[in-house]
Amino acid sequence: MNRQHLRPGVVVALAVAALALVWASDAAAQVSQARKQEIEGALRERYRLTLIGEGALGFTGDRGTVRRAGNVVLLRREGLEGSLDPDRPASYAIRGEQAEHYRGGKDVPLAVGENFYVHSIQVGSDVVTLGLLTTRQASSPSGPSPVWVALSFFLPREIIAEGNMNALYRALDHWLQPQGAFQPMLSQPVVDEVPSTPAELKPGMTKEEVVTALGPARREVSFGQRTWLHYGSLVVLLEGGRLTSVDRSGQPPAKVTIVSEPDGADVYLDGTFVSSTPATLELPAGNYQVTVQLSGYPEWKRDVRVLGGSEITLRARLEK
Repeated sequence: MNRQHLRPGVVVALAVAALALVWASDAAAQVSQARKQEIEGALRERYRLTLIGEGALGFTGDRGTVRRAGNVVLLRREGLEGSLDPDRPASYAIRGEQAEHYRGGKDVPLAVGENFYVHSIQVGSDVVTLGLLTTRQASSPSGPSPVWVALSFFLPREIIAEGNMNALYRALDHWLQPQGAFQPMLSQPVVDEVPSTPAELKPGMTKEEVVTALGPARREVSFGQRTWLHYGSLVVLLEGGRLTSVDRSGQPPAKVTIVSEPDGADVYLDGTFVSSTPATLELPAGNYQVTVQLSGYPEWKRDVRVLGGSEITLRARLEK
């Protein structure tokens, strides 16, 4: 259409419409950026990032030194390898149950149950990337070194756009389960299913044998040598990888909050690091030894009996 044949009023209307489209596009971009920041903030709160320095991917010269430990996550699936080079972390694109390696070294096989710190989080329009390093040290030519991994979870765009944290957590937890961290309640309740006539469980059974008998657990929590497999009203306890007891009482886990003065101290449960203060843990009923440590202060230690469904707050006052 030739512009010289348009009436002035039509030209003005077209100009206003064009400006409206630009404004709408800018507003959408702003909302998208705000949503990404909102999601990143929620994930940072959930994982309590481990501080290992500054710079690209969160580390610099003393890249192997943990300055402040955050929460620990547990690897739930096979097929990943890690890199000994922090400049070239083993990077994987995760789509559902598939992991595709696309960059970085593949120096160390990673077994199910491997523990990681989360040191960085990046949120894109359809992807969430977690930078990880192992809590253990592996042998390398230059001496003991942590193992470095980056997992990029590709998701439907609407999950990021709508801030659907339930769907996001499910995608992340399929690969990485926060170890002992209190899990937010889903907006849609999940009904646990347990076989109406559970297969006979015997002391000494391995985790694989339990899963063969009952199917995959809805949730798994591990501290040190102990692992709890949750099947709704039934909880199986493994110690050293072997079944030691079965709780059929149906008691829900307890919510245990640990704070310290000053905060930022390391929390150990039965000798295994689990988080930094302030920390909120979801624990099955049982007896635990809680230790709180901060450099320059005497350690704080308590033996605690946890009852199913209870809420407990432990306050560690650290004094020099």
